Amino acid sequence: MGANASGSVGGSRTLRYVVLAAMAAVTAMLVFAIPPDQTLGGLVRLVIFHGATTWVNLATFTLAALLSAAFLVSGRLGLYWWASAFRYVSLPLWLINAVLGVVSMRLAWSGFEWDEPRLRMTFVVLMAALVVFAIDFLVGDRRVAAVLDIGLAGILWYLLMTTHNLAHPDSPVFASGSTIVAIFLGQVVACFVIAVVIASLIRDRLARSAAGEEADGELEGTVEGA
Repeated sequence: MGANASGSVGGSRTLRYVVLAAMAAVTAMLVFAIPPDQTLGGLVRLVIFHGATTWVNLATFTLAALLSAAFLVSGRLGLYWWASAFRYVSLPLWLINAVLGVVSMRLAWSGFEWDEPRLRMTFVVLMAALVVFAIDFLVGDRRVAAVLDIGLAGILWYLLMTTHNLAHPDSPVFASGSTIVAIFLGQVVACFVIAVVIASLIRDRLARSAAGEEADGELEGTVEGA
């Protein structure tokens, strides 16, 4: 029974790694499928990829918040592990997106403006996410972490809805024709699958770690009782 369960878990993990590799290959093909732009040349690929990963990042932050809210209502630990997994995916992805945003601004629009509202928003969210992580590690309370996830997503969406662009045009992808839009949406789907698979691997590790700590606690209590 234990051997079968172990084999099943190992097979599931292998399948997820295969999916990760396949989606990474699909993403790369979709990036290079974008034809050079008359104005931006090949840099348009970076701009569109940055837009796709940003959409995915918004989804991961939002999922962390929704799962945290569900955990607060139901108390189900499984929901908390998923919320934490998406939290752990969101911060490094946002950091990558911040770098991509700066590079896109510098190369594609020939400048780096700290006064760009969307750029400031990016770093505000990054700092807020770092604070959430710090409090989570220092406090170690699941309900506090869940509330912080909800607050962070609220801040993100508020800033997104109230902050405007200055350095680059709004919705450059959707003004580029149906083919580019289709490729962009394909990138979003492929990158989202990658994010979900990575989150599932993190979720499994968190659940196993928690189960191990509980088992150690029970064993310690048994030894002390003896």
